[in-house]
Amino acid sequence: MYLGQQFRFNEDECYRPTRMEINTRFVRENFHDIKKLAGRSEVIATVKGNAYSHGIIPISKILYEEGCNWFGTAIIEEALALREAGIDRNIIILGAAPRSGAEAIVKNNIICACGSLEFASALAEASRKLSKRARVHIKIDTGMGRLGFFPDMAQDAAVKLSGMGLSIEGALTHFATSEENNMDYTHWQFRQFMETVDSIENAGIKIPFKHVCNSGAILSCPGMYLDAVRTGKMIYGIPLPGKPRPFPVRTIAEVKTAIADIKTLPPRSGISYSLKYITRGEQRIGIIPIGTLDGFTRLNPDPVVLVRGVRVPAVGTICMDQTMIDLTSVPDAAIDDEVVILGKQGNDEITLTEIAKKLNTIYSQTLAMFPFRMPRFYI
Repeated sequence: MYLGQQFRFNEDECYRPTRMEINTRFVRENFHDIKKLAGRSEVIATVKGNAYSHGIIPISKILYEEGCNWFGTAIIEEALALREAGIDRNIIILGAAPRSGAEAIVKNNIICACGSLEFASALAEASRKLSKRARVHIKIDTGMGRLGFFPDMAQDAAVKLSGMGLSIEGALTHFATSEENNMDYTHWQFRQFMETVDSIENAGIKIPFKHVCNSGAILSCPGMYLDAVRTGKMIYGIPLPGKPRPFPVRTIAEVKTAIADIKTLPPRSGISYSLKYITRGEQRIGIIPIGTLDGFTRLNPDPVVLVRGVRVPAVGTICMDQTMIDLTSVPDAAIDDEVVILGKQGNDEITLTEIAKKLNTIYSQTLAMFPFRMPRFYI
């Protein structure tokens, strides 16, 4: 079982209405639109971080059914979870893998982005022990300042990796600024990568599979697609502001709950911990079963939800499991009415962009705040 998913829910046994709904049709449509855009290049579906919090196993199985041949993870545990779930196609670990995991990687036929001679040595040792060649893509640091061999070291490193008996199947780099409007640095990184790969191949080491483009570069740099492109955000419909969109943005997730109770409070009534909110007049207050432990965070300076298509504010301190909302402007709201935290209702929508801006953070972190005690329903 993937360690990031402590909760496993049977739909028939879910009683609390708080949930994330995943639109599986949008997952499929997004993937096929990306494949069409990529042309002859493979699409590496990045399913790290529990598929950006959407659920690594269900999402990967959907993509597998649609013909996805490549899956990108950040950590060994994610890659092993895919193997255990029956994903028998190419899986590449894009992040830093510890040497202690080398044997599990080789045993399970998992590819590694390798940018360290120390880790390469651990892979070589595991290969000898298992009588099975480790599969690697050489990671080149062209300016991200994170993982990989520097360009002036990469040729020598590739020769050493080859001498260790590793199967060098590809090379990659990661762009630092491809999601921004100015693409000069991205173009510079690309030139660095191509020159470095040429130097490696001039040393007699063939690099058959090259990939550099993340989501931002896929949209802005079609000339850099090479043998594969890597994308997570585009699969999940996460916005890329300022980038061209050759197909519709289909955000695949919505977060919902329902009104658990309603009470009418007289003027000057305190609400929730520390009594930070006092009613101004008579107010109709709804209680919804979602709180800080569900990702409905106190860090949001202006938390709102949709009830019957109307925006209503959260009032008082958000609790661990419950939140109070002001229903005074929705007099017909009733117990069990659907409440939308993220998504559409009526003619209005609370978007991922809106929430991320309020929290002053990135989209993926906003999604990661919704934990797995909140069940995911794939509809």
